[in-house]
Amino acid sequence: RVSFQAKKTAKVLQALDAFPKVNEDYARHTSMGAAVTMICAFICFLLFISEVMWHRTTITKSVLSVDTKPLPGDSGAPPDKLNIYIDITFPRVSCSIISLDTTEVSGERHMDIHDGHILKRRLDQHGEPIEEAKKEGLNKFKGLNDSEPEGPQAGSLAQKHPLMMGGGNSIANLMMHSIMGGGSLMSMFQDQFPEGIEKAFKNENNEGCEVLGHVEVNRVAGQFQVAPGKSLMLGGMTVQLAMQSGSLNMTHSIKRLAFGEGFPGAVSPLDGAERLLQPGSVHQYFLKVVPTTFVPLSKTDMSTNQYSVTESMTAGEGGVMGMGKPPGVYFSYELSPIRVSFTESRPSLLEFLTSVCAIIGGVFSVSGIIHSLIVSSTSVINKKMQVQ
Repeated sequence: RVSFQAKKTAKVLQALDAFPKVNEDYARHTSMGAAVTMICAFICFLLFISEVMWHRTTITKSVLSVDTKPLPGDSGAPPDKLNIYIDITFPRVSCSIISLDTTEVSGERHMDIHDGHILKRRLDQHGEPIEEAKKEGLNKFKGLNDSEPEGPQAGSLAQKHPLMMGGGNSIANLMMHSIMGGGSLMSMFQDQFPEGIEKAFKNENNEGCEVLGHVEVNRVAGQFQVAPGKSLMLGGMTVQLAMQSGSLNMTHSIKRLAFGEGFPGAVSPLDGAERLLQPGSVHQYFLKVVPTTFVPLSKTDMSTNQYSVTESMTAGEGGVMGMGKPPGVYFSYELSPIRVSFTESRPSLLEFLTSVCAIIGGVFSVSGIIHSLIVSSTSVINKKMQVQ
């Protein structure tokens, strides 16, 4: 009875077999079947290689969100700070007269930055380095106070140094008195311009200058400028020593301008940009800085920034008392409230195996249908030929 029950169960299971076996005596191998099998195997191999390459490909997905607060360690700076990386070459302005100033909407200003991570490299007229990039000494004018001396010193200073320009709404006489308040201004001019101001601005040796490094600013909208001249603050008044003529040429090339560390696919539209300017021109860049988070496969998040840019070029308006902007390159930036997050990923091993099985099964199923159609069509054609 047990044997009978086992046989009955075996027959029921055999009825569920989706792969019925054909006796080898009834199986017939044909050249057509062999050709279809080889073609199917080749297609399966190609699709398998394609699937392996796809599995090894990194997929980057982007998500937009409101930037509610800065992430810790943003661009290597504190959460409320922003690092600006620059590498700009000015082939027609010497390093002795060029300066970098920053201004923020919060009111914080830094004039003629030397004590950060900004370096200058002197270049010859062919663009080759004359010496290694180096930091300059501290700004000699930062120690000036706003005391007001008596006497005719201000008038004599104006005659000896006609290159002085002021900024703000102060009166010329007050500006001169303020400048003279820190002691021996003549010695400071000699330290800053050993060969004289006029000779420094004329640039008789046709030297160029490369300004590179990074500046740490507050995480608010602001502006930084690279312009010829020396800027200083005197009693709340901005004074800039610069040429009053429009002979300065601020032609420049930007090797790098970034608001944080780079990552694969980062957008820095000004990298490699070159701008040929007319003498006395003012070139302005308006940047929209977009906070960005990049999550690589290593799962170590990187918080940085990208930016978009528009620009304009106008004739310089620098003059006595600083009415208008002197020749220079100005970068105005503001932060976007939207943060872009990029996340790298790869298909899982389970997805890879599923795709491979689907490829093999699909190819052999379709090939079986095609083979059956070929065999049927061949049989019909042979029968018609026999009838004829």
